[in-house]
Amino acid sequence: MNKYPDSIDKITKARLRFSALGSVVSIALAMFFIGTLVFFAFFSSEMIHNLSKKLEMEILFYGDVKEADITAFEQKLKLEPFIAASRVSSREENTKEAIKTVGNNFLEIIESNPINASVIISVNPNYGNTDSLTKISKEMMQYRIVRDVVYPDVIVKSVHNNLLTIQLTIIGICLVFILISMLLIANSIRLNVYAKRLNIRSMLLVGATRGFVRRPFVWKGFVQGVWGGFLAVVLLGFLLYKGNQYFPQFIDFTYIQILSLILAGIYVFSIIFTMLIALFSVNKYIKINRDRLYL
Repeated sequence: MNKYPDSIDKITKARLRFSALGSVVSIALAMFFIGTLVFFAFFSSEMIHNLSKKLEMEILFYGDVKEADITAFEQKLKLEPFIAASRVSSREENTKEAIKTVGNNFLEIIESNPINASVIISVNPNYGNTDSLTKISKEMMQYRIVRDVVYPDVIVKSVHNNLLTIQLTIIGICLVFILISMLLIANSIRLNVYAKRLNIRSMLLVGATRGFVRRPFVWKGFVQGVWGGFLAVVLLGFLLYKGNQYFPQFIDFTYIQILSLILAGIYVFSIIFTMLIALFSVNKYIKINRDRLYL
């Protein structure tokens, strides 16, 4: 006589477990997707920022300027705020580079080498724009020993003009997909609460307080958020590890503290978000009109 009720009870419990597991997996995948987008936006911004760090200017000198004077000039330049790094490129280095560029040894044709040592400076990213570089170039040209200042003006203009657009585009795309992921999580939790709306009404009718009714749903949201966030963090950690192996120039572990903070933020966000959605969803069916309960 008890065989069928027991079987039905086991089937119901199995369905509930499967439903809870499905919710956890949905939360984990959504948080993984959100985390992936956040990391992509972060590393993309850092990569663009690093491009500006690699911007170099070369200061050329007249042929009769001694290399000792050029070295002294370079040491003086290091005190300037727009200098991130600097080095002296010797006459020999510049001559080899010129021969390589021209394609033949021009020293066999001319009597004296017109090429002198030069100073190569890496510009501080804060000064990596056209106006600042033009100002720096004019300032350098005021020295009598300086013949010319060379830098990739076209590239600087292109990067400077497109930098903000690229960053805003990346952030905008990430925000759209993050919103979609959040809506998917919210709908999953709402459906679980919707399935128990009649139980909520029954509990209220027998005298249960609103806080008593909310508690199990919020606790379930907390548990699902904990497990979903944990799985998402594990998957994101694995993604970062593999990404660093295959794309070390893009996924850089020198930012390990920031990466850890992002992972912690994803985990905490998973818990808080699922608890809030569970709270709002159960409040809806606590306050809902009885005539709309079956809609």
